[in-house]
Amino acid sequence: MKKHLYEIPDEIWKDKRIRPEGKLVYAYIYTKGYNRIITDLNVGELQQVVKINNIGLKKNLERLEQLKLLIYKEYDTGMYTINLLGC
Repeated sequence: MKKHLYEIPDEIWKDKRIRPEGKLVYAYIYTKGYNRIITDLNVGELQQVVKINNIGLKKNLERLEQLKLLIYKEYDTGMYTINLLGC
């Protein structure tokens, strides 16, 4: 995946506090949930794009939540509801 394919802010790509796979996770969520505030995410659909497991996804989502980019809730194992902030 290349960053120019996604229309996410450059501040996220340049932010050193976010790991590279976290940036790709945010880019995927942002493009999937474009013009929507709330979106659902399954770790299986994300694994087709980024090599990540459920624990790694949860850690990246926690980091993005700490940076106030999104709010997430795991409603079942590997299934998340995500609220994008600042859209």
